[in-house]
Amino acid sequence: MTTAHFSPRANAVLAFFSGRLLPVTLVAICVIFALIEPAFLSPENLIGIVHQVSIIGIMAVGMTFVIMTGGIDLSVGPVMAFAGVCAAYTLEASGGNVGLAALAALTLAISIGLFQGLCVAVLGLPSLVVTLAGMSIVRGTALLTGGPDLHLIRGPESFLFIGSGQISGVPFSVFVFAAMIAVAIFLQYRTVFGLTVLAVGDNERAAYLSGRRVRVVKAATYVLCSFGAGVAGIVLASQVHTAASTYGAGIELDVIASVVIGGTSLMGGTGSVPRTVAGVFLIGIMNNGLALMNVPIEMQLIAKGLIIVLALALADRPWQFSR
Repeated sequence: MTTAHFSPRANAVLAFFSGRLLPVTLVAICVIFALIEPAFLSPENLIGIVHQVSIIGIMAVGMTFVIMTGGIDLSVGPVMAFAGVCAAYTLEASGGNVGLAALAALTLAISIGLFQGLCVAVLGLPSLVVTLAGMSIVRGTALLTGGPDLHLIRGPESFLFIGSGQISGVPFSVFVFAAMIAVAIFLQYRTVFGLTVLAVGDNERAAYLSGRRVRVVKAATYVLCSFGAGVAGIVLASQVHTAASTYGAGIELDVIASVVIGGTSLMGGTGSVPRTVAGVFLIGIMNNGLALMNVPIEMQLIAKGLIIVLALALADRPWQFSR
């Protein structure tokens, strides 16, 4: 806890901005990029940013609930890859049945999330250990199933439309991302589940004593997170017209960074889906703006890392202002 001594007026100003530093930072970065490179604000580029972050965003929305309980899921990358491979195999085996392919991929992802969730919620194992092991097991199983090679997806067009199609000039993947956001916001703010997630992260023992179904809710957050990874795997496979067991290596770092930048505490008890979305866009805008400016990739990585650290240092810290 940091205590600073300011005048009442200064206290009011600082208290107002302390909870709004993430959106202010986001707007400031957009203004800087727009001034340096006017093409940044072109409709095509803005739509492209949303399209580019949709896969990470879909997974980050689900990850938010896990981290709000004080847990973490490191297996989302391999789950995404395995779901894509599963969809590709099912398409081939079923003669192009898109519904069956999506069902198979999502069932696989949900099953993985349920298993990991039960290990954490029922057996009481640390989520870091469970999902780290899960990351290795799922990646290894995906490699045994599909090998390291790319699996070409030639159709049908209805499947390819998920990642590559457009509606009125807007990529369909953006609509999928928006739907995930809407569902997640509803779950967080309009259901008992959302309230219980925060209660568990804040004080699991107190939530249990108050009659909350702590184990069920904790397990459900891992199911939701893996479901998001499964959806992302389908979108990615459709987008690049291929599936591979090696896809998604390291993507969990961007997913977790997006959630934490959005103000969700790794200790649990606090978090917000809309702010996670803002964190996703902060990373996406950084990548896009630096690329437009033709900044070397080495400098892009350094600049992005510094801004992520700065955003984490400033966003929603528990400042206390006193006279």
